Amino acid sequence: MKYGLLAGASAAALGLAGLAAPAKAGDILLTGHDNDYHCNYGPTNPCAGGASSVFGSEVAYVRNGSSLPVLSIDNGSELTSALGAVGVAFHNVTVNAVTAGMFNHSTYSAFVVASVSSCGGCDNPIGTGAHLATFSTAIDSFFNAGGGILGLTSAGDSTGFSYVPEATTSSPIYSSSGFVTTAAGSTIPGFAAVNGDQTHNTFAGFGSFYQVAETFGVGGPAVTIFGNGKISCTKPGGCTIHGVPEPISLSLLGAGLFGLAAARRAPRFLGLRR
Repeated sequence: MKYGLLAGASAAALGLAGLAAPAKAGDILLTGHDNDYHCNYGPTNPCAGGASSVFGSEVAYVRNGSSLPVLSIDNGSELTSALGAVGVAFHNVTVNAVTAGMFNHSTYSAFVVASVSSCGGCDNPIGTGAHLATFSTAIDSFFNAGGGILGLTSAGDSTGFSYVPEATTSSPIYSSSGFVTTAAGSTIPGFAAVNGDQTHNTFAGFGSFYQVAETFGVGGPAVTIFGNGKISCTKPGGCTIHGVPEPISLSLLGAGLFGLAAARRAPRFLGLRR
């Protein structure tokens, strides 16, 4: 009976371990808008209004309540000026000065990548996304530890978002109006579609990890996407969304509970006294 109880308890423990929820990973928001540029220039300023601005809401979303500064990756001063305008502390590095050790969630709440220069006046060079992708292992670890990621437009650079843990592709777009906030986007405090400034890419080819916050026209191509949840991400496989027990976990739990019940009834089956 002792061994039956031990076996049952072990199986139950394994089943419960399979049900244990993993730690929450970070939050990602990617947008086709060059809000860093338009915080400094342009008729519509997505930084106006402080923390309630669109850009401020995006930064707040990926920081997820943390008071730690953000790592700003900006070859100029547009992104850093925008962060200053919404009152967010930052440490800035240029693209080529990035090191793997900088992706440390005990130091930074999130990292933010400035818009690509092909937007027509933005700061970071074409190829920024591909260069940052060489730090994928460090970025994935940062994200899995809870670090957030905000990526501003890649414009015409098809590899502009290749550094994010969950893959997506982007296509150029050049329009100043017609952008619509989705129901999912309305759940992000302070977020709204940006109209009045030329916008530079849409998204496609992304999986169920992402929700669409903004589209070009009702039901049209995605302009801003975001993702969060209890997940883990590793290239090249992308992200796994947890929360629903896997069949093997449920089987182990069931086997464990059955083993405990059987062991408890064993003396009765054998005609033994308790």
